[in-house]
Amino acid sequence: MMKKLPTKQLFSLVMITLLFSGAKMHASNGSEQGNPLSVTPCDEKTVIECDTVYTAELVPNAGFWTNYTDVPYNYTGSEQVFEFTATSSGLHVMDLDQGAGDADFMLMDACANTAGNITGFYWTGEQSEYLELVEGTTYYIIADLYETSDATTVSVKVNCIGDVVIPEPDFDCFQGLGIAPSIDAAFNLDPLNPNTFVANDFTVEGNTTFALQQISISTNQIQVPDHGVFNIREDNNGIPGDVIEVIEADVTSSILYSVLFDEPVYHVIFDLTETVVFTEGTFWLEPKITTPQPSTVWWAATENGTDGAITMLSEDGGTTWTPLAAESIFFVAGECGTLGVSDLTSVDIDYYPNPVNEVLTIQSKETIASIDVYNLLGQIILKSSTISDGKIDLSALNSGIYLVKATFDGGLVETLKIVKK
Repeated sequence: MMKKLPTKQLFSLVMITLLFSGAKMHASNGSEQGNPLSVTPCDEKTVIECDTVYTAELVPNAGFWTNYTDVPYNYTGSEQVFEFTATSSGLHVMDLDQGAGDADFMLMDACANTAGNITGFYWTGEQSEYLELVEGTTYYIIADLYETSDATTVSVKVNCIGDVVIPEPDFDCFQGLGIAPSIDAAFNLDPLNPNTFVANDFTVEGNTTFALQQISISTNQIQVPDHGVFNIREDNNGIPGDVIEVIEADVTSSILYSVLFDEPVYHVIFDLTETVVFTEGTFWLEPKITTPQPSTVWWAATENGTDGAITMLSEDGGTTWTPLAAESIFFVAGECGTLGVSDLTSVDIDYYPNPVNEVLTIQSKETIASIDVYNLLGQIILKSSTISDGKIDLSALNSGIYLVKATFDGGLVETLKIVKK
């Protein structure tokens, strides 16, 4: 499935997810009250502020509450209430640590175990939780011990990030819906799905050039991405066509600015080491993004507004494409220019034979600095910085279609499509 589920559909999946992340499934006996002590949990609450660590010792059977709204598990009645009032609207990250025991955390809209459960479930373990909070609203983080747990010391910290504004690219020329009015969906960019592609378009006007130097996209997952491979496809009557360029780049910076489906949304910037020049036409950006520890990366999207054509999905390796119900959030940025009669935006290049059996010859008046050969999935197959008489040995490649990216002294790039027999 390409689109993440809305929050209201996630609750049935959360229990399964928590099982595989080390959470315990607990049985409930329906009890709502613990020991009738004289001091209520709300009387002993801890009022907390931004960016400060607070701790509390939880002792079994030392409190009142044994279960909570929307949480089907039993607790010992050892609760500690942390009261937090948001000083600004926007993103907040809660760092929670259950300590050596088995403590859970509930986020309630009032100081009571039967109050409204804001998340609709519970948090456990040592992890960060991402939430959009509202300025002036008071929230209650309640920590409690699962019924079979021994005493433990929990810690809570609320990182107040607030309303982060994504800046426009620092280039004279850029396009794309990189600053979206809302974030509503996300599409899978996992390189482990080799036949699944997601693409969105950008356009170069007539008689102009666009020197692409930066790509930025919004992604939705726990880890910050570290690397991207971007296939650039030509347009085929309003849908993505053949791959004409392959661009690889490391992440140069990222901004944590929102939350979607309980996971962070990052504005991730890729500064290109080589400028790729486009002339008049519509082109399609198709990313595959990785993280330091392999995980699925999701391309965040909005259902409010479009820039050009809607996001397109292919699940058969690019043979057929269907529109998705949201616009992916991205910028392509660089320098735009007017195409004159003497404007040399590309290199005069010749290559043969095509199809090729073993050796491909590339001829140009410009000096070739390096050659990279990619398959149509954007994976680099061959890399060479030594070109002898313009000849490249492709005998080791399997039969198929490949892209040969030639980088010339001065930074200009040409991408050639070849057929290997």
